[in-house]
Amino acid sequence: MDADDFKIRKSQIVAFMVIGAGLYYLTGSFFMSLGIMLLLILGVNLLASWIVDRRAQKEDE
Repeated sequence: MDADDFKIRKSQIVAFMVIGAGLYYLTGSFFMSLGIMLLLILGVNLLASWIVDRRAQKEDE
């Protein structure tokens, strides 16, 4: 399993933008919705790298 298997797809980016737009509508703060969208993207990348490392450790054992 390679890290390329966990790349963010366009559909995920669109979903994050919809979430950000909804947050903007609810809160009225552009920067808050932008920050949450960036945290979602960062969280997905960190989770994917953690999964790749964990699977690599299991394969080494």
